[in-house]
Amino acid sequence: MDILKFALFQGADIAPEAVQLLTSLMKPVTFQSRDYIIRETEADPRMFFLVKGQVVINKTDEDGQIVAIGKADASTHPYFGESILLGKFQKSANVIAHGHCECLSLSAEDFQLFMGRFPFIVSSIYRNIASLLFDRLSKANK
Repeated sequence: MDILKFALFQGADIAPEAVQLLTSLMKPVTFQSRDYIIRETEADPRMFFLVKGQVVINKTDEDGQIVAIGKADASTHPYFGESILLGKFQKSANVIAHGHCECLSLSAEDFQLFMGRFPFIVSSIYRNIASLLFDRLSKANK
């Protein structure tokens, strides 16, 4: 899997040895239909990169009602749980497998290891996170 297809890593001048380390730190995880990849109520120290399949994303509102936020397909190279890269493990939405899904997971601990080895790449990654969060906030406000 070419991890550079994920927007999180785009624009980052990632050296081949950095890509190799990052790829080696990512763990394959498989989910079946209706499995929760992320639960909004859990503090999970991992983020996920969708490699194959589709997911639905929803959230529980203040009244306890489940609100659909959207769907994502592996063809768009989505990732979820990026708040771990900011030291926040509490999730803000549910991500649920819609059929068979294959993901790569990256733990906060492993990302810290990566940052220690390749600190010059981190500013690009954080800029990409900020851009994604801004886009999601703009959509939520609409």
